[in-house]
This record gives sequence, C-alpha cells and structure tokens, in this order.
Amino acid sequence: MRKSLLKIHEKSLEYHASKNHFSNWLAVRGEFSLASDIRPVKISDFDTLEELRTYIIERIDIRIQAHLDGRIVQYSAASKYESLNFVRLASGSLGGKARGLAFMNHMLADNAFKITYPNIQIRIPKVAVIGTDEFDSFMNNNKLWKIAFSKKKSDKSITRAFLKASLSKKLTSTLSRYLSDVKFPIAVRSSSLLEDSQYQPLAGMYSTYMLPNVEKSKKQRLDQLTKAIKLVYASTYFKEPKSLIENSVHRHEEEKMAVVIMELIGKQHENRFYPTASGSAQSFNYYPISYMKREEGVAFLALGLGRAIAEGEKSLRFSPKYPGIIPQYYSVKSTITNSQNQFYALDLTKGKALLKHGEDKNTTAYPLDVAENDGELKWSGSVVSEADNIVRDSLRLSGTRVITFPSILKWNTAPVTDLLTDILNLGENALGCPVEIEFAINLDNDNTKENEFCLLQIKPMVIGGLDRVQEIDTIDKKDIICSSAVALGNGVIQNLRNIVIVDPDTFDSAHTQTIAQDIEHINKIMPTGEKFILIGPGRWGSADPWLGVPVNWDQISQAKVIIEVGMKDFPVDPSFGSHFFQNVTSMRIGYFTIDHKKKKDVLDLKWLRDQHVNSVTKYTKWICLNDPVTVTIDGKTGEGVIIKPLNPIKELMDEAESTGI
Repeated sequence: MRKSLLKIHEKSLEYHASKNHFSNWLAVRGEFSLASDIRPVKISDFDTLEELRTYIIERIDIRIQAHLDGRIVQYSAASKYESLNFVRLASGSLGGKARGLAFMNHMLADNAFKITYPNIQIRIPKVAVIGTDEFDSFMNNNKLWKIAFSKKKSDKSITRAFLKASLSKKLTSTLSRYLSDVKFPIAVRSSSLLEDSQYQPLAGMYSTYMLPNVEKSKKQRLDQLTKAIKLVYASTYFKEPKSLIENSVHRHEEEKMAVVIMELIGKQHENRFYPTASGSAQSFNYYPISYMKREEGVAFLALGLGRAIAEGEKSLRFSPKYPGIIPQYYSVKSTITNSQNQFYALDLTKGKALLKHGEDKNTTAYPLDVAENDGELKWSGSVVSEADNIVRDSLRLSGTRVITFPSILKWNTAPVTDLLTDILNLGENALGCPVEIEFAINLDNDNTKENEFCLLQIKPMVIGGLDRVQEIDTIDKKDIICSSAVALGNGVIQNLRNIVIVDPDTFDSAHTQTIAQDIEHINKIMPTGEKFILIGPGRWGSADPWLGVPVNWDQISQAKVIIEVGMKDFPVDPSFGSHFFQNVTSMRIGYFTIDHKKKKDVLDLKWLRDQHVNSVTKYTKWICLNDPVTVTIDGKTGEGVIIKPLNPIKELMDEAESTGI
C-alpha cells in the first residue's frame, strides 16, 4: 500500500479515502490498530490532498517501525521502504559485536526506557551485518587460507593479497543497493566469533574503518566500502591477533569474521564529523576510591570519536554513582596535565585516502579550539581561569581549556549517569556477568532535535572469581620487590625468573618508540615456555607515546605480569578503558600500578639493579634470576605484591590454562 500511495493520482487518492478503502484494506489484513487510526480521518481535515497522503504514509511508517523494532530484517530491494535499523546483508553467524547489538536492539525496543527517559532518544545506530558465510566464500574462492596462516607473511603482504581478492557478486550487488539508501558516514567494524566471547574475549584486535560515504558517485562509495570490508577480513590474520590467540585457549582455525556496517554517530561541522562525546562504561570498577564500590561500575568520557579511550589516551574517568568525584583531577595542575587536549573526528574530504595508510590514519586529531569554534566544547569544556587559576565552567573566560563535561556530570543536561547505571544493570542481569558498553552522545541546543544516546557495543567482562589471599597481610616488607594498592588479577603466579625493566632513571619519553622495539626483541628471543614481568614508567600500550611505551600486543606476548610505574614528572593514570587493558584482563595477566604519591606502593629498584642482567640497552634491562619470584594478587582488595625468591606459596590453578569448563 505504501508504494501505491506514493504513486497514485490525487483523484484516485480522494476517491479511495472518501470510501474508507484504505482502512478497510488494512483491517482485512489484520492491521486493526492502524485501520482504527486512519478510519476517523476525513478529507476535510486537511488543506490539501498531499497533506492527506503524507499523513497516511506517516501512520504506515510508524506501524512498520513498531513491527521491526528489536528485529533483524533480511535486506532486500523492497526493504528501502522499511526501517534500516538492523538488517542482514549476507547469511551466517553475526559474530560477537553484532550479536551484542542485536541483543540491545531487542532490549531497547521495550518502552520502559522511553518512559523513564522521555527527553533523550536511546537507540543503537543503524546497522547492517555481513554474516560469516561471505567470509568463508571469500577465503575459499580466492584461495587465501595458505597466506592467511603463514607465519612468514607480513601484515602488508596479507593486506595486498586480500585487496586483490574479490567479494561475491551477490554481496557486491546487495551493497550497491544498500548504498542507495545509506548516505551518511559509516563505520566498517569487525564482528568475529571470538571477539566478544564470554571466556577470553578479544578486544580491539581487528580493524575498524570509518568512511565519509558522502561522494556523489555511488561507484566511488561502493569501491571504498568493499575495500574496507576486505581490510577488516585481512586484519583477522595480522601478527597481533595471531599472537594473542596463540596465548589464549582459542585456536585461530576456529575464528571467522562477520562485518558490521554501522551508522557513524556524530554531527557535521564543515568537513569534520564527530559526536558531542564518546565513552565506555563497565559494570565492575577495578579501582574504586573514596566510598565507591566495585559493583557500582565506572565510565570513561572523551570529546569526539572514541579512539582516545580505546587506545589509552587521555579521557575522563568517573563513577556513574558519584559523578562529582573525578580522581585524576585532584588539583588544578593535575586537571591540566590529565585533561584531554585533542579530539578525533572523521575528515569528510579525505574519501578513499582514508584507506591508504591503515587504521591509524583513518581519523584526524584536532586541538580543542576547533571544537570550541564548532560549538561542541560548551558541553564538555571548562577553563582554568587566568585571573585566579580556578577551574570555571564557562568558556567566556580566558585561560586553559580542559575537558570536565560539566553539562553531563554537574548540570544533568542529559541524564547520562542514570542511564549508564540502568543499561549496565540491564546488561549484567541479562548476560549473567559484568559487562562493558561503548556509546556515543549527541547534545543539541536546537529544540527541534532530541538529545541522543547511542549504544555502540555491549560485551562481557572477564574478571574471574575474586578470592581473598590471606598471605599478603603476613609478608615481611624486606621480602617484597613490588607492592601496589591497585593490582588486577587473582591468586598466585609462580615460576617467573625473567624481569624486563625500563629503568625510571634512564627513561626518556621522547624515545618510547625505541623502547618498544627493544622490548619486542627481548620478547622474540625469550626461551620457549618462559614468561616475564614487564616494568616501566607510564601507561603501557597507549597509542600516545608521550603517555608511556606504545607497545602492541605481539611485542609483549610473553609477559605474564605488567607493572606501570608513576614518577614525579611522569604520573600514571591506569589505562582501564583501553582495548590493551581489556586484553590484559582477558588473558589473566597480572597488572600493577605503582603510584609514586602512595606510601604503600613500592618498587625496590635497588634490589632489581643488583640482580644478574642477561642483556641491556640504553633504556631496558633483561634480568634473569636463578630462582623464581612469587606474584600474589588479592582479588578482593585489589592489593598485589611480588616477593623475592623464597619458599613458594602453595600454587593455585592458573586460569589461563583452563578451558573454562
């Protein structure tokens, strides 16, 4: 009926409306509610017949949307008239990421959220999923299995081979039709079988590409989209995910890749596209302070696209239950030091150039003054006033701009903190375990536009059982190499004889790339079966080399314990929101943070310097001990110690060797 309504002549429209033919047609087909809406309407209620036509079509659209809410629809040529909220472009498994989105799409279809939060639109982005059957066909038809599993091929070689290969004609045709309906920026994301699994999920290992999708030529847009899909497929077999899977309970042969084509959430400002805020939240807080509790959760916010959070750069950490407590902003100086000072956006003018240099160059970093000129900084920014050196929530003053999100955390312009709590509780109850979500927020002064909260991902967190380890309380201080009040993990790790340390005295933040290469070399030559403790200043795995050593997972794959050391001129804020950190917890790797301001946090550098050094570079030392150290982590209190070679504590089961059954 909708198609016919768009085409019929006004005289025909008038005739059928006057005879109640539209409502009769709907009632006969079981659409009683819609028929009841339309039947009382008279032609005389409208100034023109076109207004009548628009009214009937709008009522039909509302009914179609209600029918499709929470469902996955198979995309077809006819589906352009339907909601494109969640469609399937190819058969097969949805993969972890898409499965989580489908779950939340179904849960958000419930009117309870709309009733509780009437002034903000809560939704998932428009999503299209290419199931894993296409991945199998792509690999088989293009004979890519051999190069994919080769240990000798570089990431670049694999990328070249995958780009030369062809997607199926059926999928290419479907994508072409899909792009006729989709003319907004999109993100092409991985959705592998193992990515968000309940046991040892993989985070951030595979590629994501953002595309402007604004070119007039559909051929150009299709070419960019197909290349992005092939690049996501190629990333399945890159060095880093191979290394991670080899050190997990999974087998790479089990892995298959689905692809999610997702609406990119944001607003356009000239050639830039980005949201008011991006964030992630976890229902379990590894680092509660003050009167916070672990089960109350934690959230991270950043201006612009979420790359800053995912890659361990500067972002704002807070508890949704206590949004007024910002632990990293304990003074004006710390606020300036720890505040986000740039944001990421998609450059809409770059087009196909976005795919040339890989994922790292896919988005562009801009200084905060660009967001201020765009009118977006007013939601997230404050000023350290030049007049009195006090943080003021007004951009009218001169001074250093800092990111504090007063509109969300103080003024409750949008009920984000309450919403985060409710969604985390919903996810945790439904999945039966702590969960993590990713989201984006658009705030707008225009009364004709709703503020919106878009859920981008939901996945399980891996924390294991948290048991009290009584022995920590009785350990003599002189026997301790390292102790931390912020240690993640649980139980006892033994048989560690290797320590790789970046000496704080020789550390130079301008040479962190060189340090990463030194560590990669040690990781490669580490004897088979041997693991090591990794110690160094700043934040491990950050994409920002000025925050710490920017190692990738494959560069430290043999590390069993990671220690982040804070220094007076190089403080460390734990990287709990980053993909790197999520993989640390997933792989059951011990994680210590040494805060130089806390008396209980200790690192015995003198003892370490007195030990036998196997190899040394300008910045790193590989220490080889005759007898192993013992690592003990109390999962209840978050305290951890590393003990000098002594009589070992009774060994507990190593969860990393368990199948999870």
